[in-house]
Amino acid sequence: MLARHAFAYLLSHGTPALVGFAAIAVYTRLLSDTEYGTYALVFAIAAMMNAIVFEWLKVSFLRYFASYQEKRKLMETVKLTFLLLAGATTFLALPLYFFMENLSWVHILLAFVLSWSQSWYQLNLSLIRSEFNPQLYGYLAFSRSILSMLFGVVLIVAGFAELGLLWGLVLSFAVTLIWPTLNRWKLRMHLQQFDTSLLKSFASYGLPLAITLLLAVVIHNSDRFIISAMMGVGANGTYSATYDLTEQTIFTLMMVINLAAFPIALKAMESKGEAEALLQVKENTGLLLLIALPAMAGMILITPNAVSLMLGEAFREDALVLMPFIAVGAFLKGFKLYSVDIIFHLHKNMSIQLLPVLIAAVLNVALTIWLIPPLGLVGAAVATITAYAIAIILSLFFMRIPMRTFPFPYKDFVKILLAVVGMTVALWPLRSFIGIGWLSVQLIIALMVYGGIVWLTNTLQIRRHAHRILHNKRKM
Repeated sequence: MLARHAFAYLLSHGTPALVGFAAIAVYTRLLSDTEYGTYALVFAIAAMMNAIVFEWLKVSFLRYFASYQEKRKLMETVKLTFLLLAGATTFLALPLYFFMENLSWVHILLAFVLSWSQSWYQLNLSLIRSEFNPQLYGYLAFSRSILSMLFGVVLIVAGFAELGLLWGLVLSFAVTLIWPTLNRWKLRMHLQQFDTSLLKSFASYGLPLAITLLLAVVIHNSDRFIISAMMGVGANGTYSATYDLTEQTIFTLMMVINLAAFPIALKAMESKGEAEALLQVKENTGLLLLIALPAMAGMILITPNAVSLMLGEAFREDALVLMPFIAVGAFLKGFKLYSVDIIFHLHKNMSIQLLPVLIAAVLNVALTIWLIPPLGLVGAAVATITAYAIAIILSLFFMRIPMRTFPFPYKDFVKILLAVVGMTVALWPLRSFIGIGWLSVQLIIALMVYGGIVWLTNTLQIRRHAHRILHNKRKM
């Protein structure tokens, strides 16, 4: 079931990711580093607001949807709470306008509209995930990514620069969300169905998590603000474009696995208990490592080719040095969110997460400020790696699960490492070749060598799964 759902989500997320790669390639050729940096600042503000105001509602909705029987009351409570929260955020507009000297009032307005649009979009995706409907999920994700790129490019070419890109994002959310809003949520308000006891349950589960997620967003986005202040918005543009490209490759793959895996683990916890849920987490983690480790290693090895093909000329010099560090940070971020933190989610025990992430967030800000003067943009990337590594170590410590019972596939991890080493040896002589043809050669060799070693070592019982799939097809 996990592999089937993961493949469906890979299709639904893979195509938008490809569109995202194309969009980055186009945007970094149409926008200057300063314009892209301004866009990245606005996007970071929207992400901060999402984490502070809306994220707890989204994760609580996802967590309670399977077990709460009165679905209409649940959805009305979520809808009304979202509208109240959106209204409350408007009080942040004036302080932000005076604090962010690099941004105009139009940028601030777009940050708020983007935050509301993105949060509502994510709530709809959470609903679709809970219903185990990867096809509809893929339709919405693909539609939004295509429309975002089309609107963005048209508006940039029309002369609106980064404002065109931001308006394009907002318009893509608006068009994509018309159908699910009218079909699933309805426009009419039913105040009598607002459930305060349910909202209290949401708050007890989601608010500690909201603080944790805010701190995670601080680790992810604080460097954008610090770089802009210490090195200028142009440097932030280079850093953000490189980060977006690299993380979209690695983190998207890990997110795809989690999209399929988390509801299955959650269902096991609800219906079969903790032991079965932890076994499912172990299987999920194995699949996560099987995909993410070679993606990280491959991204590091083909950095020269990826930078040459996917980024505009003004971004390339610094990106060549940055990309390997960002690849490691993206892997650690995904591992923490989708392997370590999942156990806290299953137990609805989010408060334990606060201290590790708080320490990591403070450390990230301090290290970024300290390392930028001697190392430049690389200092920010090193600070992020360190922060995520510390967060993982501290989370495991506070979890207090003995290593022998922790749901980690130790034997398969060694096999995966062996396959990654083999792939690295095969790709190393080709690492400096550039061009779309050479990229195809690099990817084919990587897949053949890595896949061959995984098959020979029977990692994650892959041969048994393959034989079962073939047997089922013959029966059909």
